[in-house]
Amino acid sequence: MPELRDIEIVCVDEDAFGYATFQSHNQKVVSNRNGIFMTYLKKRHNQAYTSQTWRLARSVDGGRTFSVLFEATDPTNPPVLETDEVDNIYLARPDFVDRHAYLYRFLAEEGYARPHVTRVEKGSAGKYCMMYDRNRGQLTYFAHNNTFHAVWLDGTVRSSQTILKTGPTACLQYPQLSLDPDGTLHAAWTTNKNDEYLYTDIHYMQSGDGGKTWRKMDGTPLDLPVVADYHGPADQVNLDDEYDHHTWLSSFMVKGGKLHFVYKYAAPGDRARQHYVRYDVKTARREVDVWPEFKGDRISLSHVDGFFASRAEWPGSPLYCVLAQDGRVACLRSDDNGEGWQDHAISERRFATHEKMSNPYAIGGCREVTADGYVIGSFTDRIPDPDQVSDLTAPGAAAPVYFFKFRA
Repeated sequence: MPELRDIEIVCVDEDAFGYATFQSHNQKVVSNRNGIFMTYLKKRHNQAYTSQTWRLARSVDGGRTFSVLFEATDPTNPPVLETDEVDNIYLARPDFVDRHAYLYRFLAEEGYARPHVTRVEKGSAGKYCMMYDRNRGQLTYFAHNNTFHAVWLDGTVRSSQTILKTGPTACLQYPQLSLDPDGTLHAAWTTNKNDEYLYTDIHYMQSGDGGKTWRKMDGTPLDLPVVADYHGPADQVNLDDEYDHHTWLSSFMVKGGKLHFVYKYAAPGDRARQHYVRYDVKTARREVDVWPEFKGDRISLSHVDGFFASRAEWPGSPLYCVLAQDGRVACLRSDDNGEGWQDHAISERRFATHEKMSNPYAIGGCREVTADGYVIGSFTDRIPDPDQVSDLTAPGAAAPVYFFKFRA
């Protein structure tokens, strides 16, 4: 039986905010020839979330140490990151007060000395994602206020439109994007019920023109804005009996002509299901659905937070799925594009070992394996205040932020 690879874990900040790496639906860690870059929230200054200190950190020694490259205080969540072939860093965040989003361009030729900032009108929402489209020379930004924005790499906003709308039962909550090397843009999302805290269903659609028009997986055109929940025409990923408890999409990725989804149906006890799902892009056929367990020989992944990683330009490269097992960060690997899965890596240390949480919070990472062959990511551990155990973001709670990597 192959030996499990260890996951190297480094504490980036011992005293951050409980939602420091919120959440796994977007990318907050990237790598290029000038280092590893990651974002997180350092501190919340008020209960209204209108003043939060966020950081862009950088490592030039492979993730062993990090220094703060940029810091600001804004009404925001941790920014999403992208990088390009000339090592520029693109960072985007919302503003909860003025209701716009902001794109920061840190240029490699300037040594990332200062950001060039663009306002993206009406792009603010608490959940958002971004994708770099090299072929079109643009960044696409999808926010949970139902808006989709395309921005040229010089910071010029190319287009903005509303692509989804609230359904009779649920609204968009956690948007995600993935890009096929052929230029097809894929979007998926989790919804939440309109009248209660309940993640309800997971849906999908795609665009062949960089986000101008959208269609179902089988090519059927969609009229915008598309109803976000199961009353609408977008493809549904979760099963029809998975509406009564939280159903949450951790991550999805297009690779080698297949769409890969990992999601959790968080029903109590033995009703819980951890899904890995694969669709064929050309036929729109659901080919693989692994549940109620997603496991190898010794690792059984089970968590709402996690991500896929691979090499986008190499269809035959392994696919990695990072989630958690019993408080440890863990990874399964597929060498046949999701047909089968095997153990790959697990952390020696356990996190979130207190009664309020069973796994590290907001495990997220870079969708691309680094040039030197590592899967990289981040998460937040949450240690409650002994006097306020019910509130993991109370002032006395500790929330260290961690970077991790393991050999692909």
